[in-house]
Amino acid sequence: MRKTACKFGFIVVLSIMTAMIGCHKDVFQKEASLSGLKKMASTTQEEINLVPVADAYVQDGTSANTNYGSNTSLIAKDDALGYRREIYLRFDLTTLPNDGSAIQSARIELVGGVSNTADTANAKWIYYTTTEKDWGEKAITWNSAPSVGTKLGEVNGKFKVNNSVVYFDIPVAVLQGALNSDRKLSIKIVAQRKTAGSTSFYSDFQSKEAQSVEARPKLKVNYTASGSEYYSNLVMDKITFDSIQYDLATSAQAQALINSQVTSKANEALNYSPNPVTKISDADGKNRVQTDAARVYSLALQYFLFQGNTNAQEYVDKAKAFLISWAAVNVAISQTPDESMYLPFFTGYSLIRDRIDANSRTTIDNWLKTRYNFYKVQSVRTNNWETIRNLLMLDIAYILNDVLLINQVTTDFSTHHNKNYRADGASVDFLGRDAFAYHVYDLEFIGQIGRTFYIKRGRNMVDSLVNHRATKWVNLRINPNDTPVLGGSIADAISFMAPYVMDPANNVHLEFVNTEWAPDKNRADYNKPFSAGGSSFAFVQMAAIMKNDMFAFLKKVNPSFTRYTDLRYYINSFGPSLNTSSSANVTLYGDIPFKGWYKQLNAGIYNFDDLTALGVVNDQLSSISIPKGFKVTLYENGNFTGSSVSLTDHTIDLSKVNFNDKTSSLVIEKL
Repeated sequence: MRKTACKFGFIVVLSIMTAMIGCHKDVFQKEASLSGLKKMASTTQEEINLVPVADAYVQDGTSANTNYGSNTSLIAKDDALGYRREIYLRFDLTTLPNDGSAIQSARIELVGGVSNTADTANAKWIYYTTTEKDWGEKAITWNSAPSVGTKLGEVNGKFKVNNSVVYFDIPVAVLQGALNSDRKLSIKIVAQRKTAGSTSFYSDFQSKEAQSVEARPKLKVNYTASGSEYYSNLVMDKITFDSIQYDLATSAQAQALINSQVTSKANEALNYSPNPVTKISDADGKNRVQTDAARVYSLALQYFLFQGNTNAQEYVDKAKAFLISWAAVNVAISQTPDESMYLPFFTGYSLIRDRIDANSRTTIDNWLKTRYNFYKVQSVRTNNWETIRNLLMLDIAYILNDVLLINQVTTDFSTHHNKNYRADGASVDFLGRDAFAYHVYDLEFIGQIGRTFYIKRGRNMVDSLVNHRATKWVNLRINPNDTPVLGGSIADAISFMAPYVMDPANNVHLEFVNTEWAPDKNRADYNKPFSAGGSSFAFVQMAAIMKNDMFAFLKKVNPSFTRYTDLRYYINSFGPSLNTSSSANVTLYGDIPFKGWYKQLNAGIYNFDDLTALGVVNDQLSSISIPKGFKVTLYENGNFTGSSVSLTDHTIDLSKVNFNDKTSSLVIEKL
């Protein structure tokens, strides 16, 4: 077997700064009246574009059990038996208002059309709801497809030219019915000749796997939104703001949560005076920072949500008094984790900055700018300290709306993000401390960075952020001089820890056993199994960018958990839904663990000659990164012969399955 000496490779260079820039228009949801809230008279017309969470086409005949869910096209064809094809799409409606009366119109837009101009006049598409909505994109076939429900309409054929769009109107009542039940819309589209027995016709459209984001299917919903006073901040975007306004008008659970976690705390804060410290130097200083920061946040959030209240201004004035008092004496320190205690000061200030006088704003802005400059010159690390430093700087840069600072910190975060995860999702913190406790701790701040980015740059950037793989991974704990290779992503980091959260009985990790920091051995949880029960503080923050995964985690550690259990989760739960990355690839590595030369491969059949042409050296494969939903079969000889092994998960060391340096051909399948 080959030793793990580094081989030369190449570096895939990606720019997260480019990948994270989104272009999604904010959505306004209707604000209903609530006691104590001011009803706005003006309204605006707004729209939201929803990409399907699942889409596929199916074919009858010999392909009746074949799945086409990974195809970049959606095909509808009216033909003889054995050649027919039909389209299915499913949309998640959780970001739409519950109040269907606000919705004015909705339609599905598909880029494509009839392939032959001569067939266009005789072509039409009929579309229906489906009786079953939870069909699997990677499982649906002609034989397993759901039955049709209600016929929604017919659309005349349209010849396909560059970026041509076909529109399928969706009745508002259908959306309302879905919003009142499971908040899912499942549609079937069938091609049909207008004249029976005439020439068949073929039509195709771009699927959500299409390379062009703009060409992917979308459900466009237009509706009336209230003219409520929303302005940009670091806590919530317009979609979330309007959703909470509606929830407050209709949900007793939402009212109870906001009353106990915001209004009551804000009213209590009105009775206290600021208690600033020059800097954090002891436990008392930490307590004073946390206490006053929490009061500022509660005061500011109370104002932001209830601006129409007659006493709203007193919350602004009180929050301002706290901030001015702290700005007068407080300075930053080099213990970056302690500095994270100031984050509620920053997010709270972002909620009221536009509502205070210019002189006060200048004073507080200068305090924040001084802190930014201090954080900027601190030593760059490769663990949670750097994540926290990036978050502190990012929030300040956006509060000040300073493009230069925003670009600086985005560059810093890009550099850090590209070094943070091994191919299997193990973070620098996990590998350094041998503990999920620190893996989780880092994710607490990653989630907040993600929220700031999507609020400021648009919801579409979340997929790029979460699925972006580190491009310069080096395990500094083993050999900092190794050639950087392709690492993992935030999504991989969640998958890495998921078994230890969801199935702790069969997945045990003893914490801190091989830590690089000796004091860890004195911790109460040293050499104890990781318990996710104490990790909710991070899960509720990560919900901002991976809410479905985090809700599953939170329900596992607390079966009684609901959307209304935790204020942080409640706010984040209105955030964007993550779509599965369409560009996931299997990555081969020449050495362990996940280093040396590497090569990314998509689903396909790779014989000896194919691998050689791609630069994969025969019998020199030692590690393999396999994204969720893939199966890889390795063969000892060319032409897919000899001994073999099938893998469906990251394999850090192929010697564990007796296949190190043995691969001469392989097959990659999407499950």
